[in-house]
Amino acid sequence: MAKAPLSIEDLNFEQLGDQQLREVMDRIREALQERFTSRIQEFREVAREAGYTVTLHKIGKEDARQSKRVAAQEDRRRGVRAKYHNPDNPSETWAGRGRKPKWVEEKLAGGSSLDDLLINREAAQENVEAEEHV
Repeated sequence: MAKAPLSIEDLNFEQLGDQQLREVMDRIREALQERFTSRIQEFREVAREAGYTVTLHKIGKEDARQSKRVAAQEDRRRGVRAKYHNPDNPSETWAGRGRKPKWVEEKLAGGSSLDDLLINREAAQENVEAEEHV
């Protein structure tokens, strides 16, 4: 059996070939992984005895459930004020963004224009008149 070097400085990496260096790196990775796994197992046992569970995540790779919760808490977007309403049912509104609701499509197909569906026609008319005078 080969004698272990006294310190890291005693190792002569220059004499090793490329394949031997890769083997050394692989063995080092395996040894570190074994130590990590052993220590984590010990920590989990201590935590379990205290009534806890331990979950590990790679840095930058959070659990999907956690990231959704965090995203929901940090979502500070405000709703967009409704611009159009259904004259037959004023509780049906639309902000004018995205796909048109079914009731808007039906009104447009029936000959109405979007201007007829505006919530505040007077303000819209004033804006049109103001733009014409400019």
